[in-house]
Amino acid sequence: MIDTDLYRDHLAVLDRHLTYSLERAAAAGLKLDGVLFHSGRLEYFHADDQMVPFRPTPHFLRWVPENGPESMVLARPGRKPLVVRVRPKDYWYDMSAPELSFWETAVDLKEAVSFEDGLKAIGDLTNIAWIGGCKAASEAAGVPADLYEPDRLMAPMDWHRGYKSEYEIQQIRQAAVLSAAGHEAARATFLAGGSEREIHWAYLEGADHLEFQVPYETIVALNPKGAILHYQHKRGNEAAPGKALLIDAGAASDGYAADITRTWCAPDADPVFVEMVRQVDTIERKLVDMVTTGRPYGEIHAASHRFIAEILADAGIVKGSADEALEKGITRAFYPHGVGHHLGLQVHDVGGHQEGPDGGKVAPPEEHPALRTTRPLHNGHVVTIEPGIYFIDMLLEPVRNGADAALVDWAEVDRLSDHGGIRIEDNIVCTPDGPRDLTRDLIEGP
Repeated sequence: MIDTDLYRDHLAVLDRHLTYSLERAAAAGLKLDGVLFHSGRLEYFHADDQMVPFRPTPHFLRWVPENGPESMVLARPGRKPLVVRVRPKDYWYDMSAPELSFWETAVDLKEAVSFEDGLKAIGDLTNIAWIGGCKAASEAAGVPADLYEPDRLMAPMDWHRGYKSEYEIQQIRQAAVLSAAGHEAARATFLAGGSEREIHWAYLEGADHLEFQVPYETIVALNPKGAILHYQHKRGNEAAPGKALLIDAGAASDGYAADITRTWCAPDADPVFVEMVRQVDTIERKLVDMVTTGRPYGEIHAASHRFIAEILADAGIVKGSADEALEKGITRAFYPHGVGHHLGLQVHDVGGHQEGPDGGKVAPPEEHPALRTTRPLHNGHVVTIEPGIYFIDMLLEPVRNGADAALVDWAEVDRLSDHGGIRIEDNIVCTPDGPRDLTRDLIEGP
């Protein structure tokens, strides 16, 4: 349960992270007394008075679940955070005071009616770094340019975003509860013969989200469109009924994201494809079991390719052995993305390629450039596990026309390609006792 006590514990964790980050920055020659987190500033479409949907700065949201622009948090080690909530006086938009929330009594909360008014409430910013997406705001506050998101501070701050407190884990779980309800509604609409658009609408209603509130654009792909990894359209009745639905859709709770994918089959789907979906679901569970402390995430990715090779061989799509499919790189044509990524305030959370708290980068392997996480797993890390198989013409054509073409049954590929693709995804916490699945019990696989 998310309550004030859990949030206070979270603030204690953040205070330790802040203290460490400031110490690392000082060791690198940058001595600071604290950090000002700015929620961000409204932006407008070009030459227009219509606003771009606002999304607060993630580092700000980690300290306080406040969604308005121009708000600020002043964080200093060992002191209660000072939160300035900016709520302008306005009759065009609803600026009424929100109901009392669990977090408000745990911080020093002040109200302001403008950014300038908020700066007065914050007070002296001498020797304070600024983190927030709008550099112009930091300049207006008189913050020196070298204290705007300095690398020596951002590296340890981003690094610690990987370690989730129990408050953060519960927020992701709450987002997963909402997302799972959306997935159930979407599945029912699909099985009733709904179009992509109708399935999308059903998901939003089930998840209790408006369009701009989902943490990423929903992927609602019927039939061949499931082969487009981030398929963005929502076709009407011309897409229905579907044999297969790949739906990758998340939800948010106080800025924290859930990211769930399921693949569902209609009764008239090809039995070979149906069996492949079942097998991908099975290997996904095996990969989840590998989310253990100290394990390099790349090991899980490598294992996923081994499993995918076996599925392709069992289905008769690969004529040779699974070993040969791996050796020749054929699995990469059917499975071009990474096995997952860090998850939190951003769907693809920061720090996945970071070498350590002082920065540096561990690039993904040359043969797997889309792998979003290369750091070893540790307690508190939340990651996705999402293996898949796709029939993507752009990637399969070089194999079809290459030296290893005989290793693939192209007639079988062509027969199954109208089903698009398969992906199963859950959200996993790495704990001392092994993986903790935040999503699977909420919505089962196929």
